[in-house]
Amino acid sequence: MERKTNPFWGSLTVLVILLALALCVYGMNRGVLLARPAGNPQSAVVGFFDALKAGNEEEACRYVENYSSLGLNNVPESEEGQIMFSFLKRSYDYSLSGSVSLWGTKASQKVLVKYLDLNLVDQAARNMPELDYNSALRLVLSDPESYCTSEFFDVPVSYSDGKWLMTLNGDLLAALQGGR
Repeated sequence: MERKTNPFWGSLTVLVILLALALCVYGMNRGVLLARPAGNPQSAVVGFFDALKAGNEEEACRYVENYSSLGLNNVPESEEGQIMFSFLKRSYDYSLSGSVSLWGTKASQKVLVKYLDLNLVDQAARNMPELDYNSALRLVLSDPESYCTSEFFDVPVSYSDGKWLMTLNGDLLAALQGGR
């Protein structure tokens, strides 16, 4: 006895198989599909910079992936280095620019970061040959705002182990250490 296949069911089966195949290809290219991660990636950026402004490097590092220290607690041995370093740590400021861009478990936040540019400070102090370096440095730092630089940085943020963490790039880290 010959069995005939209904064209409707045959077409529907082919469509279901093609849809399943398309979903498999989409999933391979897209990665793991997750529900939206908890929390706001912007909170990692704000937490980091607020802790940095407060002078709490340990707290700031809690918002950064793979960093236990930023090197900001390593006080220079020279008197001049200590002076510049203390002004650097007090100079930090930031403002968020726009809203966070979010792609699944990855995000980016544009941030305007202000810091004391130690290269400008050093250059200005060295351009005062009539004074010894220490005196020139103190004179330059009597108006530290004149030697601050503001730069925009795109700060990447990733969701891992149930929390959002920043990824520091070399340019931002160099700026936090007084310039590039």
